[in-house]
Amino acid sequence: MTLFIPEWGKVSGRGVHIKRVLNTLGDGCVVRRPVQPAQVLGWTPHFFVQQPGRQWAAVAVLDAPFASLDPHQLFGADEPDVLERLLQSLQGLDADASPGPGKLVLLWACSPEEADVLDRHYRTHNPGPRHHVRLAGRETFLQHGATLLQEMLVPLDEAAEHALLGRFFPEAEIPVASTTRRFFRRDNSARLTRYFLDHDQEWASKLDLDLPAEQAQAAHDFSVRLINGVAGSGKTLIALSRALLLADLFPSQRVLVLIHNTPIVAELKLRVRRLGRRLPPNLEIQTFFGWAYRQWRRVFRRRPRLPEGPQGVEDLVRHHRLQCPGLRLTDAQVLDELDFINDSLFDTEAGYLAAPRIGRGFSLRPEERAQVWQLHARVGEALRQAGQLMWSALPRDLCLAAGTAQLPGYHHILIDEAQFFAPSWLQLVKRCTRPAGQLFLCADPNQGFMKSRLSWKSAGLEVAGRTKRLRKSYRSTRAILEAANAVLALCGVADADDFLSPDFAGMPPGTKPRLVRVDSPQDAVDRVVNEVAALGAHEHLRLDAVLVVHGERAPRDALYARLVRALGRERVWWVNQRGQKKEPPVGQGDDCMRLASVDTATGMEAGVVFLLGLEDLWAPGAPPGLGDEELAQRRERQARKLYMAMTRAGRHLVLVSTEPLPPGVQEFFELG
Repeated sequence: MTLFIPEWGKVSGRGVHIKRVLNTLGDGCVVRRPVQPAQVLGWTPHFFVQQPGRQWAAVAVLDAPFASLDPHQLFGADEPDVLERLLQSLQGLDADASPGPGKLVLLWACSPEEADVLDRHYRTHNPGPRHHVRLAGRETFLQHGATLLQEMLVPLDEAAEHALLGRFFPEAEIPVASTTRRFFRRDNSARLTRYFLDHDQEWASKLDLDLPAEQAQAAHDFSVRLINGVAGSGKTLIALSRALLLADLFPSQRVLVLIHNTPIVAELKLRVRRLGRRLPPNLEIQTFFGWAYRQWRRVFRRRPRLPEGPQGVEDLVRHHRLQCPGLRLTDAQVLDELDFINDSLFDTEAGYLAAPRIGRGFSLRPEERAQVWQLHARVGEALRQAGQLMWSALPRDLCLAAGTAQLPGYHHILIDEAQFFAPSWLQLVKRCTRPAGQLFLCADPNQGFMKSRLSWKSAGLEVAGRTKRLRKSYRSTRAILEAANAVLALCGVADADDFLSPDFAGMPPGTKPRLVRVDSPQDAVDRVVNEVAALGAHEHLRLDAVLVVHGERAPRDALYARLVRALGRERVWWVNQRGQKKEPPVGQGDDCMRLASVDTATGMEAGVVFLLGLEDLWAPGAPPGLGDEELAQRRERQARKLYMAMTRAGRHLVLVSTEPLPPGVQEFFELG
């Protein structure tokens, strides 16, 4: 079926008839309508028709009746120059490439005979070049429109197609520096390939741009869209492209983009600059907690004091759990359970005791739940007396506070990596979405290791029938993605309802990920530093193409120190180090490798990725006392985390390990 970008949601009268004809063009056909304001693009056709093989046609619709256009009238036509100007504008499409796309003028108020009269007149009296231009009346289009458009299509070369896309659909262009494919281009000439969102990505970024009021009311006061995509399918690009487009189209409306971690905010703002533009004044790009922190100040009129790390809260847990002798949980599990209470917005003990524990990873007897609830109250009170609160309590406080009417209202909120958002986060976002506003979610269900088993419906979001799935990856090679999916399949995740199977068709084959076996964590550091230093000396590869992701078993301080000695402090961006979370050590320098923990790497990408210290994600071993179901859930969470880390890679992936891989995935790696 024909794909409309954007969708033709609000059509009536003439538009209904035209759309019916366009729908007969079949699969593979794309009908594009420019959406940028006229002051940005100037004159545009009403829509373009694009078929596979770079075949294009432009269609302009004219409502004027024949009597006002006929130049043969005794006293002259009222508007003969209207059609002439339109024809001249269409000929202007040949400026970027000749002959340019096919050109059709649809004379909606003219009969076939009248259209033929006008067509003959303008061909006779304007003998200059009119490449692939035709005039057609309404009846001709309604009866033979599909055939007519197929005849009008003109094949363009790559440069001409890119020029056309860049001129009329600039919002779909991706900066070359924002794609991992740039890292391996050795062509130093001025002729560089331009990158654009693919059809599905562009379609997703332009959903509901003109949502009718009655649809918004039917969606319970605001509209929700969910984009589920495999790793590398362009979800972040879709969110950024849509946010910029909304900010441009509706300058009086507030647009908010929420990201899971701080380094991605810095990268998105850098991408905006690479597009040659500034961040629009009505667009905000923030981390969720950075944004929630500001809202907490607005509501409670003071700064929230938050622990610098988990140690202070862990000390309180150890102190107060002495009054709960029957509690079997470790301190880390207790702390995780306190976050679960805050994240789930339980405001009564009865609600917490009755809550299902699917996906929690450990079981609790009823008496233990009661003790955890008491611990939650005691730890919370101790923090309040010290003027502090847990990080997870920040959105909870805002959702439960009576003064939430002071929260800001946004017309459009877009969330990237939404699979990591807790129910309390999503509830707070809903409360800040204006009536008839739009909530746009991008998620990878295969990565959902932080807030696993979260149901959108349980979080108060109805996404049934409003979900788009993106199965093509444009970041990784087939070899890397197959290896990452093998990790998920080995742990049974591939059979889960929320697993999104990728489409491997057309992916570059690439080389298998490399597995480098070493004897110790220090040997892993030595090997990674030597490899990165060698890449840094490579004349065709910049260091911003390199990402090093470390896990718990890696000595991170020693790793950073060694990288700094090998490359220089200004060329190593440790995104977890205080003072470097928002930008590289030297401003926004490009030639700078990145170092990140596995929990911070979500959303990042690079041409070459090194993984070390991640053995705990696949090696045997688990906390004692776990049942079969709890062990299975733990393995699934670890597999999802390893999948996420592996799919950061665009072209080359190197896993440095002191442990062998499980037998079921070894065949997807080569030893090196």
